[in-house]
Amino acid sequence: MLEIVGRGLLAELAAAFRDRLIDIDEIPTEGLKRLAAAHPRKSAHHTRLGVRALMEDRAVDALEHFRDAVARDAADISAQLGLACALDECGRTGEALDRLEATLMLAPSDPAILFAIGFCRERVGDADAAEEAYGAALRSAPHLRNAHERIAAIRLRDGDYAAAVSQYEELCWHDPGDVDLQLGLASLYVQAGRPDDAIQRFQFALTIDPENWDISNDLVEAFAEAGQYEEAIDQLERMIGEHPGHADHHLRLGDLRARVGDMPAARAAYAEAVRINPEYLEAHIKLGTAHLRDGAYMQAATEFNTALELNDRLVTAYVGLGVAQLQSGRTDDAADTMQMAAGVEPNSTVLFSEMARLQLKASINEQVERYLAPPAAPAAVAEHAPTNDLIDEQIRRHRAALARHPHYADLHYRLGMLLRQRGRLEEAIGAFHEALTINPSYVKALIKVGLAHLEAGESDAAIAAFKRALAIDPDTIDIYYQLGLIFSDRGQFALAVEQFEQAVHGDPGNVDFRANLALALQDLGLIDRASAAWQALCDVAPHTPRGRDLLLQINED
Repeated sequence: MLEIVGRGLLAELAAAFRDRLIDIDEIPTEGLKRLAAAHPRKSAHHTRLGVRALMEDRAVDALEHFRDAVARDAADISAQLGLACALDECGRTGEALDRLEATLMLAPSDPAILFAIGFCRERVGDADAAEEAYGAALRSAPHLRNAHERIAAIRLRDGDYAAAVSQYEELCWHDPGDVDLQLGLASLYVQAGRPDDAIQRFQFALTIDPENWDISNDLVEAFAEAGQYEEAIDQLERMIGEHPGHADHHLRLGDLRARVGDMPAARAAYAEAVRINPEYLEAHIKLGTAHLRDGAYMQAATEFNTALELNDRLVTAYVGLGVAQLQSGRTDDAADTMQMAAGVEPNSTVLFSEMARLQLKASINEQVERYLAPPAAPAAVAEHAPTNDLIDEQIRRHRAALARHPHYADLHYRLGMLLRQRGRLEEAIGAFHEALTINPSYVKALIKVGLAHLEAGESDAAIAAFKRALAIDPDTIDIYYQLGLIFSDRGQFALAVEQFEQAVHGDPGNVDFRANLALALQDLGLIDRASAAWQALCDVAPHTPRGRDLLLQINED
């Protein structure tokens, strides 16, 4: 539900016009300036200088160049749009909106301009006018995903679930294979009191998830079962040559290559499966395992991070289906479905624990290189230390970090994951509840604590947690909606963070404000969770500067 609020937001207004504001060649900036001077009447050269300045985050210079371009040709739509983007980058959103509305006179049905107008109107607080502009954009381009998403966010904020459902039904019609859209629609059906439709949609989402279907070839399998691996590989490569777009075939090829000991070729096949289908959980796990065998810990961690997020999404789908079945009175089906969620979830715990172990290995190796210590001693400890010893070390580090930052919800959550991996269920439940005390809307923690209660035989507590995970109260939705709009304006966001930090200066209850803000932005889908998870593990390592600022890194990127 919170991700629905954050979808469709642009990191910058220029993102709406990526097909027009293009830095088309490698001519150095000084060369572009010479061209502009040599052809003083041509707006195109000044427009190109403006685009270059925008790409290099020189908003004031971009403003000057686009103004020069518009002065030479007021009908140059690219120059007008660039000027609007530069004004917005300078924090002058109202003027940018005026410029966009004037430019619309040159292209009255342009969907990108209409969307940008809606986006600016929404950011200045006029949601009704924003929705009107988004609607106009959709009349010109019914497939425009961002416009559907922003209308749905506005309607969700206002508690109009039927209207939000309508937008997501349209989105799913245009892109039926998008699992996230299907899960979003299913969650909206739950909120709208349509459990039977939610059940159908959750089930459909689970069927299109690549973990729930398989493309196989009887001849390949026959060769493999007979131990004729080279013949199986030859047959499969012929199939891939005819149909190269099937990720499953590349995954199977990787398995066969690994079986004959050709690990570089196996790794390449797994990588191709991931390239074709970035949401293929099994392919990420196998690619990560291949990297792990090579001692490439950082690359392995990247794949396991991604697999963890994909597995959590699968767990969420099963939990959502179970809640919908409860709403529909199908209690036996709901119990079975929640058991399926419980069966899938341990993969997340194992993946997170493996990431934690990899972080320790990478940490030790990094220190070896940094201090030129003999490579055998500490590296060998990391390589051969028992799994449980490494997990226990990460638990110790997380507890030490919590002693410094007790109000950091994500630290409690990750401690709970590690404790659960070690079989300390009651302690894990306590850690998840601590995370939820700090952030009651922490959906992943709600699902994890629900599954932990289920494992402990406490079904009522589990169901209560699952229901909370699917039902976000209107006040919370509004807070996250406003946060998303603030985040979409980089200048306003930085100012808001600075002002809030000044307001809470000296309050020990807010020392982890930025960390918890980063978590809220993850809830909205505005920060990559996989990257944030690895960064968070690095932040508790003793050689990492304490309190590294995730948001600063994001803003710099």
